[in-house]
Amino acid sequence: MGKCYLRHEEKIGHLFGMYGRFLARHPVKVLAIAITVNLLLGLGMLRFEEETGIEHIYTPINSQASQDRDSLKDVFPWSPDFYVHKGFSFYSEVLILTKDRGNMLTSAFLDDVASVDRFVRTSISIAISEKEYKFEDLCAKANDTCVVDGDIFLSSDFKQMMLSNNITFPIFKEKSLSSLLAKSSTLDGFLTSAIGVKLTYHLLSKYSEEWEKAFIEAIPGAIVNVSELAFSYSLAADNELKTNIEGDIIFYCVTLSLMLAYASIATSKLNCNFIADRGLLGQAGVLAAVLSILSSFGFLSLIGVKFISIVGAMPFLIIGIGIDDVFLLMSGIAEAESIDRSSVSDRVYHMMKTSGVAITITSITDFLAFLIGASSVFRSVRNFCIYTGVSVLFCYLNQITIFCACIVINERRIKSNRHCIVCCLKTKDMDSLREDGKTGLSLYACAGYAPKRRDDVDSLLERYPKRLIQKIMNYTALKIAIIFIFAVYLGFSIYGAIHLEEGLSLRNLAPEESFYFKFNSWLEDYFTREIVMSFNVKTTQTYSSSRTQETLQSVLTRAKEDKDIDSSFEINWLAAFKKSPLYVNSSETAFVSALQTFLTNAPIYASDVVIDSSGTSITSSRFFLKTNNMKTTNDQGQMMLRMREVTKDSDISMIVYSRAFMYFEQFIQVLPSTLQTVGIAFVVIIAVTIFFMPHPILIVLVGVTLMTILLGVFGFMYFWDISLSSITMIHLVMAVGFSVDFSAHICHAYINVDADNRATKVNLALDRSGGPIFNAAFSTLLGISVLGFANSYIFETFGKLMFLVLFFGLTHSVLLIPIVLSYIGPLKQKKEVKKDIEIFTIQKQNSNALST
Repeated sequence: MGKCYLRHEEKIGHLFGMYGRFLARHPVKVLAIAITVNLLLGLGMLRFEEETGIEHIYTPINSQASQDRDSLKDVFPWSPDFYVHKGFSFYSEVLILTKDRGNMLTSAFLDDVASVDRFVRTSISIAISEKEYKFEDLCAKANDTCVVDGDIFLSSDFKQMMLSNNITFPIFKEKSLSSLLAKSSTLDGFLTSAIGVKLTYHLLSKYSEEWEKAFIEAIPGAIVNVSELAFSYSLAADNELKTNIEGDIIFYCVTLSLMLAYASIATSKLNCNFIADRGLLGQAGVLAAVLSILSSFGFLSLIGVKFISIVGAMPFLIIGIGIDDVFLLMSGIAEAESIDRSSVSDRVYHMMKTSGVAITITSITDFLAFLIGASSVFRSVRNFCIYTGVSVLFCYLNQITIFCACIVINERRIKSNRHCIVCCLKTKDMDSLREDGKTGLSLYACAGYAPKRRDDVDSLLERYPKRLIQKIMNYTALKIAIIFIFAVYLGFSIYGAIHLEEGLSLRNLAPEESFYFKFNSWLEDYFTREIVMSFNVKTTQTYSSSRTQETLQSVLTRAKEDKDIDSSFEINWLAAFKKSPLYVNSSETAFVSALQTFLTNAPIYASDVVIDSSGTSITSSRFFLKTNNMKTTNDQGQMMLRMREVTKDSDISMIVYSRAFMYFEQFIQVLPSTLQTVGIAFVVIIAVTIFFMPHPILIVLVGVTLMTILLGVFGFMYFWDISLSSITMIHLVMAVGFSVDFSAHICHAYINVDADNRATKVNLALDRSGGPIFNAAFSTLLGISVLGFANSYIFETFGKLMFLVLFFGLTHSVLLIPIVLSYIGPLKQKKEVKKDIEIFTIQKQNSNALST
């Protein structure tokens, strides 16, 4: 198996090596063409478009809820009268809580509520075409009265009943109080205490958005005495998320600066050898990755793929992948035969044959992982994966063209003993310069010599981390301790994965100092989460029939028996009609005629029934129920599924719908969608590994490592208080591709080094890839460390999960995998090793002869 693998590896490596020889002959042409193509593609940014809307981006595409909404939107007529349970409007909300979180049932608190209401109605206005508009001019109305949820607290009846302790709960004066009061307490059906109220001001006007802007600017000026306020408006989530991300743009500059500085330091020996120094070469690799971001953004903008805010986190990932490639390629050129005994073409051939194959493996796996993620039902995941997948591909192409061309040019510079900064200046080593009479600055800023071995170019950051790991591999006790630590890690990972929560809290979309964070924190901590849903009949039915009426009531009764449904709440036009003196059921025509009269007297039900143009039959109708308080996203998603089952089992075709279902869809689809996407990506990555490293032990090792890293990421999300959502799903898809990178590097290095025992092979493998793996991980960790200061939940979560992926990937590849390979790693027989060395020597001699 080992011999078969080496032949396969030799063929693939030779193809990459031949490309290296081509590059060695035409570096300037390749560099010029590649940079020109990148810049031309970057011009596509002129067609850059952004896609916004939390519902549009972070809920499943073509979900059942969206299909139901499209199916129902043209069924029921729009009415100028507005009812909160029947549709969507623009709205502004104010939460008013007692300062000490004490009982609000005092005259002083109700005075504060009235003061806030007066402020909203009279002090907030907008001017359009020299005309002033206040809330009363723009509000949604019911029976010619502005709709304000919570206006019951402004009534004299409420205040009088409160003073006599006679506030019935949860229904007071035919209005439900449960969702309007914060931390309410009751005794024998009467309200005894609460700490605050919620007021919602609904708008139905083409100027609603402008009034909301005025509201959010003015409402902090409302004067209260014994209470404090939190506030929001209908478009707050979208606007805050966008503003939040735009405010974190500075982190791009900081991250790029840190990575450039680290790449320069980690690739420079800092020993005043101005011929061998590779600091500028490391920076060229980072800039090649940055250029790939520009070209990929331009290309995708050109073909019409819209940018979404979460893609803003992608450049951190691409620069990290680019630096990984940079260190591997520079490791490959460093371990080639010294430049004084070999040609530039031979050295580049060796680099592409080893490191070129290694970065190809990881780039293909990353690209395929994101390509699979692009099939997600979440638009956020899909667009992120498209942008990132294309950027990974462009980054790889830039590394094997732009950066490798820079390596060739750098090798030519070294070959001709030219200065690393002033390339037109030829120089010598320090002793030769002294003999020429050079002193001072000329001596210490110009001296240098061509490297003869790897130690002449390896920096401290490339040399010592891998040496420490090599020493660890020599002690059995340390190996056992590491295995024990990994066993504990698996235990914590399994526990965390089992208890991982699903869903996206709206408070996380804004920084802690934001009004939106405060509002949603209060909303989640103090107020109940109750959902009103409609049970819709879309087809014509004989409503005068007792069978039809019993079937409809059976559905509603069964739904109200659910543990999460409020059995005391029901908006039912049919039940109300049957109780009225107008009710007639002698025939369908008589039933409909009497119903029309009833609806004229009870307009609250007018838009719940659709009667055909002839006035003889009902073509559609709807009924409303309300849930109890549901805090967890799992409860909300499962309730939606149970209600759908209730309507599915009915003899009459019905659709249950609530606008909140659009968000509940995420809760029920994110886990299966994540597992499906990650699972498919896992299989594809293993297939790529089989092609490039077809050895069963290595395939199993890469597969198991990938699984344990993913398990760790899932598990430690729980300990870091990160829930599974359409945002974190993106990072998990990213983890699939990125997790395999380091493990593939170490396995590829192990199988390609020659030694007659496992310990030596592990040592050589760490020498080849240990430094690049460490520096690639550390440089990326350094770059994303600035995200710890980010205000955006997207950037903050990206930074945390990226840290987990990098840290777990690094420890697996430089600690766990070498330990496993030191015990069960594949070995060739001694005679095969000797024979392969002889073959390699002959090939090398022939290659040198051809070059000469």
